[in-house]
Amino acid sequence: MLETARRLFLERGYAATTIPEIAAAAGVAVPTIYWAFGSKRAIVSELRQAWFEAALTGPRLRAVLAVDEPVARLEAYADFMGNQWTTGAEAVAIQQDAMRADPEVASEVASVLTERAERLRLVVVPLAPHLRAPLTVDTAHDLLLALSLVEVYRELRGRGWSDDRYRTWLGAVLREQLLESEPSI
Repeated sequence: MLETARRLFLERGYAATTIPEIAAAAGVAVPTIYWAFGSKRAIVSELRQAWFEAALTGPRLRAVLAVDEPVARLEAYADFMGNQWTTGAEAVAIQQDAMRADPEVASEVASVLTERAERLRLVVVPLAPHLRAPLTVDTAHDLLLALSLVEVYRELRGRGWSDDRYRTWLGAVLREQLLESEPSI
């Protein structure tokens, strides 16, 4: 059912896809969809959770945060983000489409993005002694978030970049923009 909803949301859009259409395409009764999910908004939430699980988001972020050396930490982060977008670009597209049509989805996603920003700040905080002058942790965090937006990933993939090229570029640009020339250890 979830895979069917994902496919229909991508093909038709969130607003144009109805619960009865999802049920028919999945070969189940409409009440089954409501029993399993409750609403289209909940389906979007389930798609996001399925993406996070497939991407191993929690364990992979913990692995990034366990890296102490500044260059290696940013490379690990670039790999983390590459994995996030490789596994989740479709889920993000559905989520963004749903946000335009449903204020409750928009509110839920805003909370998720706030939590994401707080967690990703933890990537930058230990880099404070290694940041390029005059960067602050706040500015470094802003740059980290901006450079790793899904829109940047999509643009580069649309221009023919491979996932590996994206990861290599992201790691290099983060090192160049955030770290002093030769990080002190």
